Amino acid sequence: MSLQDELDVLKAECLAKAPPNVTLARQRAVEALAASGLAERAAHAGEQAPAFRLRDGHGRSFSSREALRRGPVVLVFYRGRWSPYCNVELRAVEAASHDIRSLGASLVAASQQTPHNSLETQWRNRLSFASLVDAGGKVAHAFGLRWKASDELRAVHEGCGADLAAFNGDASWTLTMPARYVVAPSGTIEYADISVDYTQRGDPSELIPVLAHLAGAT
Repeated sequence: MSLQDELDVLKAECLAKAPPNVTLARQRAVEALAASGLAERAAHAGEQAPAFRLRDGHGRSFSSREALRRGPVVLVFYRGRWSPYCNVELRAVEAASHDIRSLGASLVAASQQTPHNSLETQWRNRLSFASLVDAGGKVAHAFGLRWKASDELRAVHEGCGADLAAFNGDASWTLTMPARYVVAPSGTIEYADISVDYTQRGDPSELIPVLAHLAGAT
């Protein structure tokens, strides 16, 4: 089953359980985000990726510049462990992690969550790669992926137990659009998959030919 097939099943289950007002609020948020044009303005293939240095939940530092000296970097932005869609995606990326690394790439994820919740995400999804702590969404902002939740969406999240202020340790109530990037050693973005609709994601298998091309070019 492809990642999107899994997400479609999850979406059907969520729609069956969620009250109509919750579904409507989430749909309005997706439509508003699409209408904002944020995804079109975010970093895309062919552009230079913003350099960054972040720490994982253990406090270990990851520098994109240092990693790019060793080879390409696969960077996965996700919303948080409170999102079942992101957890499904992270597990799908984990399933592809051996193939990704065998092509010489570094693999990391990043979210606005606290160090504790980043470690929880790794543990619950049995991830072999680090979940970096993008406090305040500064790196997400540099990639053009950060946006602010509406009051309506905030109320829905709080009602469902997804208090982003608590998960992120930040009262800004900003979210990161899910996105997946392949950055070449030159710093150029070779692949970008940006999800305005959080229920839609590209398949991790799309990363392999991009990385194989980069491996052949080195």
